[in-house]
Amino acid sequence: MKNGKLKFNFNIKKRLLPVILLSVCLPLILFVAIPFEVYANNMDEFLFSLSSFFPLCVLFGLLFAAAIACSILFLPEKAYRITYALVLALSFMFFFQGTFLNFGMDSLAGDNMSSSPVHIGLQVLDAFIWLAVFGAAIAFAVIKDKKGIFAIIAVILSVVVIATQIITPISSTVKHPDVFLSRYARILKEQPDYKDKVVTNENLTTVSGGRNIFYFCIDRFDEVFAEAAYEKDPGIFNGLDGFTWFKDNLSLYGHTFPSVAYMLTENKFDIELRRKENLDAAYADNNTLSLLAENGYKVNLFTSPYYAYNTAHSLPDYISNVSDTTEFKTTNPMKLMGCMIGTAAYRCMPLFFKSLIYGIESATFNECVSSKAENGYGNYTTGNGTVYDLVSESAFEEKGDKNFSFVHVDGCHNISLGHLTNNVSAIQKSMITSSVSISFDIINEYLQALKDKGLYESATIIITGDHPDPGNNNGAPEKPKLTALFFKPSGSAGEELVQSYAPVEHKNIWPTIFQSENIERDNKGVETLYDIAEGDPTHERTHIYNTYQSSQCELYTFKITGAGTDFDNWELVHTDYLDHFIMD
Repeated sequence: MKNGKLKFNFNIKKRLLPVILLSVCLPLILFVAIPFEVYANNMDEFLFSLSSFFPLCVLFGLLFAAAIACSILFLPEKAYRITYALVLALSFMFFFQGTFLNFGMDSLAGDNMSSSPVHIGLQVLDAFIWLAVFGAAIAFAVIKDKKGIFAIIAVILSVVVIATQIITPISSTVKHPDVFLSRYARILKEQPDYKDKVVTNENLTTVSGGRNIFYFCIDRFDEVFAEAAYEKDPGIFNGLDGFTWFKDNLSLYGHTFPSVAYMLTENKFDIELRRKENLDAAYADNNTLSLLAENGYKVNLFTSPYYAYNTAHSLPDYISNVSDTTEFKTTNPMKLMGCMIGTAAYRCMPLFFKSLIYGIESATFNECVSSKAENGYGNYTTGNGTVYDLVSESAFEEKGDKNFSFVHVDGCHNISLGHLTNNVSAIQKSMITSSVSISFDIINEYLQALKDKGLYESATIIITGDHPDPGNNNGAPEKPKLTALFFKPSGSAGEELVQSYAPVEHKNIWPTIFQSENIERDNKGVETLYDIAEGDPTHERTHIYNTYQSSQCELYTFKITGAGTDFDNWELVHTDYLDHFIMD
């Protein structure tokens, strides 16, 4: 009994240091280093502060480390060696994958990283490295280690992983010295007289008794998504009587920024300006929304900050659903922490699993945040479920004589053509149909309310995407990029959905809106959607696609002549180079 006790105590002492080091590795990666870096790199986008989630991350990281240590420390010798080897291999591969093996996948740091899958050859190479490391770890664990070589290697690897993960928050702090300040405090440093404003849910379910314009923006509403959903469920667009489905439509831009601002103002991206300056300039000088306001329309914008506008503070005074507000508060810190940890896990998982899980949407983070606006309404977020709940649970009110509402939802942002084969499978169609369906569940609430109130026929309604599927964030497009578009002019109703292959683009939408609403404006020779001949082989259009590199990006300008469905008609005419991330 005495000898056995002495031997047990000796083993515990021998295991203590390596187990402590090992137990810290995984939590440091998943709960501390990557969440800190993700926040620091994207704090201008987030509405919350580091203190909203990071203390929780550290606390749960400590608990996770304690759980790992306790589960390994008292195992029998053989089980201890194998379990230790597997946890060490996983920790090392999480570090190695996130640092070296994502092969250029880099959107928001640790977020989606890329909208296109990595080549199958790289996925195989990545999987081979994982298998090789785990195989080597198990081999070392089962081989007798009389000289303690494996134990020394294990300690060294643990120290390397820990050291690199400690350096990550330090380097992020050096790069972003204001990371520990709240979002509000960071703004006040630059603008001492700043008073926070927010785009609220006010007027989200409001229609006017006279003229109505509803402009629905389904994020990433690729034409292929619309067609796949329609093939899977032919009744999905049943509510669109009086609409024309333009099946050869192009957005001007390939991403939410700068596409939404252009859709709203017709002001193009200026390569000489940064994101903030571009967005502020777009709304300061436009003759779309301002012209509607001058003609008596109440103008409501339901879209997302950072991507569509800089802050509500910088929007024009005639935007009706903007209100002064107190500082943003985190309403669900546990969910926010989960988002951060999920982001870290996504960055660290093998490429094969990334191809099965598209990623974690950045909009999910801000859905954990709310503010108390002075008008009593909450801040608007684009989450599909959140918007559907608000719209479906609220009665539509009839107010005023003229109303314009731009309603932007996440829509199809959780799917990508990069993960679809040429022959879309039944499972893939179901995934697409689900995303399109929730968007049209929201839209149908509006259409039905207009019909119930006898306002549908006179309404002008637009349904489109801000951009198609990005497909490849690291190079020029290699296939057509079409964005779904449905348009119903005033006076059209009771007719079946019509399909058109006229080569149209987003710049044709505003002239069509003004024509539909009988508002005079010089459109400078830009045709309406209905002025362009179907199948015109000489009609020219433009699409500008930007890459999403973290430190630089390229803007590829294409001229499309004739049918956009044929990539032979796409000519790359110009490439611009930025020396910074486009969202900076």
